[in-house]
Amino acid sequence: MASGLKLVRKELGPDALILSTRTVRNGKLGLLGKPTIEITAAIDTNWPREENTTIQEPAAAGRPTSPSRIFGRTGSKKKRINTTVGGDDIQLDYSGNETSDDLNSKEARQLLTMSPTPKRSSQSTADTALRNEVDELKGLVQQLAAQLADKPAYNEGEEQGQDTFNSALRDRLSQMKPVRDPVSELLHRHGIEGEPARTIAAVAAEQLTQDDLKDKGKIRRFALRAIESLVEVRPPAFQKTKAQSRIALIGPTGVGKTTTLAKLAAHYLGNHSNSVAMITIDTYRIAAVEQLKVYGEIMHLPVDVVISPDQLEEAITRHSDKSLILIDTAGRSPRDTLCIEELTSFLRPHLEIEKHLVLSAATRENELLDTIHHFEKVGIDKTIFTKVDECMRTGVILNVQLQHQAPLSYITNGQRVPEDLLQITKRSVAELIMSHHEGIAHD
Repeated sequence: MASGLKLVRKELGPDALILSTRTVRNGKLGLLGKPTIEITAAIDTNWPREENTTIQEPAAAGRPTSPSRIFGRTGSKKKRINTTVGGDDIQLDYSGNETSDDLNSKEARQLLTMSPTPKRSSQSTADTALRNEVDELKGLVQQLAAQLADKPAYNEGEEQGQDTFNSALRDRLSQMKPVRDPVSELLHRHGIEGEPARTIAAVAAEQLTQDDLKDKGKIRRFALRAIESLVEVRPPAFQKTKAQSRIALIGPTGVGKTTTLAKLAAHYLGNHSNSVAMITIDTYRIAAVEQLKVYGEIMHLPVDVVISPDQLEEAITRHSDKSLILIDTAGRSPRDTLCIEELTSFLRPHLEIEKHLVLSAATRENELLDTIHHFEKVGIDKTIFTKVDECMRTGVILNVQLQHQAPLSYITNGQRVPEDLLQITKRSVAELIMSHHEGIAHD
């Protein structure tokens, strides 16, 4: 209010007279809007009076008396100023009286000093408006309460509609869910996935009748024949009349290359001759070198340690009288390009070394394929799968072998030397895959 008075004096001068003030709220129902202070003021022009000027009597109580009614017939000019002071909106109404009515006259002063009457009238009008707004607000509250009372019935229907929708959605999803045929289900339990499984299932659909598909025995026999026809097995052919064989075991760390090398040496000694030499280029791990030397002492076989490609070539020349040379290599990270290049520099093509990639059957299929991809830079002739005893489903052997096309040479299923080196055929690999833990029936 104080800001409003200052604004009145600024706009109208120090002689301005405050006729009335009130607070007005804009917005719906007048309750939610920003409050505005309305000040009505007048200024004294002291112009000559007219002889026939009369002053209208104040309006009856309950109706506000405004300057326009008091000075209306004299043709007064009104101006409204809207401004904001201290965060409050203030509207100024002032009358520049252009008549001869003198506000300093006795009658005008008496009228302007009759503050109780217009004040009560203005207050009464404001009270009436407020009561009307409150009544209207009560009506809105009652309407809202009625809507809330009806809400449970609406929610109940909505929930029923949602249940119907969910049921229809579940039915649709169940129709979309792929249903495996008996052949695919059997292959899945044994770890045969992807293209191999689809190929076998497609052939089964052509060759097996509906009655055959109900017979688990017939399904299993069909799967065995299919796997046997798909898998490729090619163990080394050790013959006394053949020229010297050279085999290098390559692969990532921890797949059992050194132990597998010892198994191969023991197997050759037991089935062919003692004309075997072992060479290791795994100088990264002292334990690996010592382990191979221990095997050499037990089997009375020479073990050479080389640290360069030239030394490897010299060692091969030194053992030219041997029928079989087995070469152990250090475990290499498939993604370590420098290590792969170093390994390639040892296994030079003119040395005619057969490279067997050693893989753990307990490794995930995508990791096995990634390993194969990186070791292809060295050259892969055959694959050996180890740790079959640690693998729940051995179908991964078929999956990887078909995607890589490198034939299997050996499979190992334990740490014992040489007992846990499996002599494999196409039939034995098929039986291993289909009988290993008899699949995972609960998967």
